[in-house]
Amino acid sequence: MVNTTKIRNMRTEHTASFYLQEAYYLARELEQMPADAPERSRTADETLCAAETAVLTARRVFGGMLEKGRQGKPLRLVPHSAEVTGAMKVTRAGWTVIRLDTLLQNARHRTTGYIENSILELLKQWRGSGGVLPWYRHAFVIIAEHTDRKGGNIYDPDNREWKAVTNALKGVLFEDDDQFTVSLILDTIPDGKGYTEIAVLPYHEAAAYLAGRNCGKNAAANRPKP
Repeated sequence: MVNTTKIRNMRTEHTASFYLQEAYYLARELEQMPADAPERSRTADETLCAAETAVLTARRVFGGMLEKGRQGKPLRLVPHSAEVTGAMKVTRAGWTVIRLDTLLQNARHRTTGYIENSILELLKQWRGSGGVLPWYRHAFVIIAEHTDRKGGNIYDPDNREWKAVTNALKGVLFEDDDQFTVSLILDTIPDGKGYTEIAVLPYHEAAAYLAGRNCGKNAAANRPKP
């Protein structure tokens, strides 16, 4: 059995299999802990960190190994290890809508770059499939988490890792993420579905977006399919 204490202290660059093994043993350890164990929160943080690091490392190392068919599409039997759990689209109105099948990270815990990397991968896949990304001189960005209070989430915006979103989009959809270039709204939709929706549109179209959302139109017309 692997010594998880030793693993926790080894934070230099390792292989994907190392991080996958680390995440596995930490998860096993966490599952066997009593609910009132004082180290439960710390171990949960380490488990999530190890799992996300494993995904990022595997995505970087194994992504280039995916074989391509004659039409440039992955072969059906090739494992889709480099795919991101999420989707994106650019609407006819020129709005960029991204769905991540996870909630934002807690900024008080260690972050691995998983959110930022996932967004960049989705944008890369969109361009790789022939899609064109808009460029916004003044962008209006809405980050909406679909969640509820039952998940034990931290609802203070100061504790949500929303900066990972604008960091990923900076230089790709708009020049900078300063307050003269980006206007930002952090929102929560209490439906308990457990995903994050990001919409980027020209600043002067913010009123149209919000009006459509209040009427339920944006959700149906603009949301990318999972």
